[in-house]
Amino acid sequence: MALDPANYIDELSITDPTATDLVSQGDDQIRTVKRAVKQSFPSVDIAVNAIHTSATEPAVSVAEGLVWIDTSAGAGNHVAKIYDGSAFIVLPFSVETAQTVDINGGTIDGTVIGGATPAAISGTTLDGSTSLVLATGATVTGIDNATVDTGSATLLATQGAIKTYVDAQVTAQDLDITTDSGSIDIDLDSESLTVSGGASLDTSATGTTVTVNVTDAGVTNAKLADMAANTVKVRNANSSGVPSDVALATTEILIGDGTGFTAAALSGDATMTNAGAVSVTGIQGETVSATSAANDQYLKYSSASSEWQKVDVLSPDRLTTKGDLLVYNTVDSETRLPVGTNDYALMADSSATNGVAWKQAATATIADDAVTAGKLGTTGTASSSTFLRGDMAWTAVEGSAITSQNTFFKNWNTVTTTQETTIESTENAFIMSPITVNTGVTWTINGILTFL
Repeated sequence: MALDPANYIDELSITDPTATDLVSQGDDQIRTVKRAVKQSFPSVDIAVNAIHTSATEPAVSVAEGLVWIDTSAGAGNHVAKIYDGSAFIVLPFSVETAQTVDINGGTIDGTVIGGATPAAISGTTLDGSTSLVLATGATVTGIDNATVDTGSATLLATQGAIKTYVDAQVTAQDLDITTDSGSIDIDLDSESLTVSGGASLDTSATGTTVTVNVTDAGVTNAKLADMAANTVKVRNANSSGVPSDVALATTEILIGDGTGFTAAALSGDATMTNAGAVSVTGIQGETVSATSAANDQYLKYSSASSEWQKVDVLSPDRLTTKGDLLVYNTVDSETRLPVGTNDYALMADSSATNGVAWKQAATATIADDAVTAGKLGTTGTASSSTFLRGDMAWTAVEGSAITSQNTFFKNWNTVTTTQETTIESTENAFIMSPITVNTGVTWTINGILTFL
C-alpha cells in the first residue's frame, strides 16, 4: 500500500486505504491523517466551530462563536450571524458583496476604510457622535489652525484661525461715518461711537440696543412737511391712522359727522364772512325782521306777517324785586308776578289772572300714600311697638294692664271667609270666644290658639 504524502487535509485521498492494503500499514495511515489535521489547524487548543449555511437556525448543539450563514431571505440577501453564547447576532458585513461592511454601532480601530472608490479614510480620531455631514462634491484636505487669508477651498478653519484673522482685520480698520454736515472715523480698536440726542431727540442704550426717541413737544411746526395753501391737518376718518390735509375755501368750516370731516360754508338762514361775522336772517326757514333791535325787546313770531319780530316788553324793567317773575296773562300779555311767601310753591291755578299763584298745597291735591311718617308733625319715636295717638304722639301699646277706665280688649267673633291662621311655635296666642264660623267657610289653624 502506498501511503498518502499528505501534509494538509486537502492532500488526503478519500480512496485510501484500499480494501487490499495490509492492516499493518494502518498506523502509518493514522499518523498521516493526524499530521495533515494538525498542520491544517495549527495552534488549536480548543474546540473549533464549523460554519453552517442554511435557511433555518442550526439545530445541533450550538457553541459560542458558531457562524451561521442565514439564507432565508433569498439570493443576494444572505446574512452572516454568530452565536454569542445565548443567541445569534448579525455580523456587520455582507457575505455576498465584496469589500462591504455595514456598521450599525461600535468602533473600528487600526484599519483603513474604503479604497480607490470611494477615496480612502484614515486617521486616528473621527468622532461624529451627533452629526458629521459633508455636502456632495465637497473636498476637505486638512484643518487650518493658523490663518485663513489664503482663501483655500479645501482647508477647514478652526476658531483660533478665524479669531486671528478677525482680530487682525478689526485692529487695522476704522469705522468711517459721513453725515450731512461732516464726517468722522472711529478706531475700532481703541475708540467708541457716541450717539447723542439734540434739541428734539434723546437717546438710551440697553444691552445691544440703542434707542433714539423724539422728545415731548420736540416736533415743531417748522419740522412738519409743507402743506397746500388754505388746508388744515386732520384725521379725516372715524378710525385712528395717518392725518391728511383738508382744503378750505373762503368762509368754509369743517363739520364732522362721525365718519370724517366735510368742508362747508354757512348757508340758508345764516351766513358768515371771512372776518368771522355771522348773520342770521331766519329761524327754521322763517324770516327774522330786518328792523333794528332796541333795548328790552324780545323776539316773537307773528303768523300774520310770517316772520320773527322784535317786540317791546310792556313797561320796560317792570321786574323790581329779587325773585320777581315775568308771566303771561290774557289781560296785558307780560306782567310781573311778585315773589311769594317763604316756603310757598308756585302752583298752576286756572282761576288766577296769570294762571299761576304762590300757595301751599291743598290736602286734596296730595296723592294717596305720598306722605311718609317723617313728614308728620309727631312727638316720640316711631317703632314696631308704638302707635300714633290722636295727639300725634308715638305711644307704646299697653300690655299687662289696662289702666284707663272704660277700656277693653275686644276681638271679632265671626269667620266669614275661608282663611288660614299660623301660630309660631315660639309664640302664645289667645282669642275671646265664642267664635262663629259661617256655613261653607273653612278656618284652618296651624299651631296652638287658645280660646278664652
